[in-house]
Amino acid sequence: MDYITKNKEIIIKIPASNSGKFRFKTRKNNLQFGDTFAARTRNFDESVYLEWQIGYDAVVNDVVNGKKDTRLKRLTFIGANGKTKYLYELSELIYDGIQVGLVSIEKITKLLEEIKKYNDFIDDKKIAIEHNSKIVLNGMNFEETSIKLPTLFMIQTADNTQVEVSIQKQQYATGVQPMVYFCIPIKSFSNYSGLIGHSSKNSDILEYIINKNNADVLFDIMKIFAMCSKRHNHDIIEIIKILIKLSK
Repeated sequence: MDYITKNKEIIIKIPASNSGKFRFKTRKNNLQFGDTFAARTRNFDESVYLEWQIGYDAVVNDVVNGKKDTRLKRLTFIGANGKTKYLYELSELIYDGIQVGLVSIEKITKLLEEIKKYNDFIDDKKIAIEHNSKIVLNGMNFEETSIKLPTLFMIQTADNTQVEVSIQKQQYATGVQPMVYFCIPIKSFSNYSGLIGHSSKNSDILEYIINKNNADVLFDIMKIFAMCSKRHNHDIIEIIKILIKLSK
């Protein structure tokens, strides 16, 4: 992620290609699962959106080793997992939002008090098993069941962006793990029109602008992270404390 601040706006610059945490997908409506497509070979149209697996912190060792980078290395905090972390991505955007006047200290202080009171967490959801039928494959008998893992969709009315929480089964532990994605429709990028009807080139950069009209999306994503689990809640609280301290 790269961004600049200008005229009380945060301008996020994202290459128009699938890379790492950024994936371009298509879908017909906001409640469908999107299909990833090859941005270099398929033309963009108005069904395209960006799925951004946005983060809010970075383990210090990941920054030291060059796996991640952050502009906020002045203070660290200890995460719920015991690791020392920097503020990253979402936390950086909120910090700069405070600096340019998009986010008030009063509002972020109220956010801190709100999330401290959260008692319901997304990872408390149980894995539901649905029995389907008995089937025979190659002469062997099976009981077919389905694991039901819901996805939560939060629609943003300001610019039609959306926060999705995909609840996934943990691979090496019991329970579920919420994964948070920030989804930006192609038309929510300020310069989207130049890509419509074309595939992307190496030089194509899309710009998503955060201003006074849609700055609340940053708070919404932070709130959703804080309700993903008690561990996330702990980390978000520590981050907001740092943001308040840095902004005084």
